[in-house]
Amino acid sequence: MKLNKRIIYTLFLVFAVFGLLFLISFSQEQTKIQSDETNLENDGNGFKINNEVPRNVLIELFINANCTHCPKAAFCLEELAWSYEPGRVILVEAHIWGDGYDIPETNARYDWYAGDGIKGTPDAFFNGLSERIQGLCCDCGDIDKNISAYQEIIDEQLSRTSPIKIDAEFEIYSGKIILQGNLVNKGHSMLRNLFLSGIVYYEGDETELFYLVKDIFNEQDICQLAPMEEKKFSFVSDLDLSDVEDSELNRYYCVVFVQDKLTKEVLQSYLVQ
Repeated sequence: MKLNKRIIYTLFLVFAVFGLLFLISFSQEQTKIQSDETNLENDGNGFKINNEVPRNVLIELFINANCTHCPKAAFCLEELAWSYEPGRVILVEAHIWGDGYDIPETNARYDWYAGDGIKGTPDAFFNGLSERIQGLCCDCGDIDKNISAYQEIIDEQLSRTSPIKIDAEFEIYSGKIILQGNLVNKGHSMLRNLFLSGIVYYEGDETELFYLVKDIFNEQDICQLAPMEEKKFSFVSDLDLSDVEDSELNRYYCVVFVQDKLTKEVLQSYLVQ
């Protein structure tokens, strides 16, 4: 009889220990789930996104060589682009309206952005139409105040996250820039009505030409992209660099980006160096 009681008591202790371990494990799992849910936020477009994917800032500055305010806007944004970690703030300078540095693609892209609205240079787009500044950022014209105002916009954009992660590389083969890479939807929602494109810019030697846009790739539609779905891509630039010296080839850079067709917001960009 004593033996049976001892066995029952032992079994009771064993079950009690296993029950306690189960409760601890369940509690930890619930805490993890709640933590994961806390780390998800809405980016304003209905996307549930994971904060582990930082959003880079693509600044498209549309300028004209005959514009009196463009040099000041370009100088301020160039100063800021240099002050951040490479690839986090990506500045491109797109000349328009027949100033000798423009190309058909830059004019077409500006018309797409502006539509029937007001047009004029300088005109800066931060991650597409996520933020737009026409003219100088500060009407006072003071360099330091303009830099501070632009920086406030950039920092706010950098604080956001993105559902998209991009990796890419490029090479120049037989005078042609070939860009290849992949993108992944790291978010928790289906992405729709997007397109993928890219920009080639040349690193010049003077302001307004430091990030001179030389080519814009044709768009590749992304009808939908499921959570954790990966998409491979490739682009070939129309530029002919076959007669360009090697030292000059090192001045060419590529930017690849994903943009919403409807809102015209750039969801993610990536600098390929």
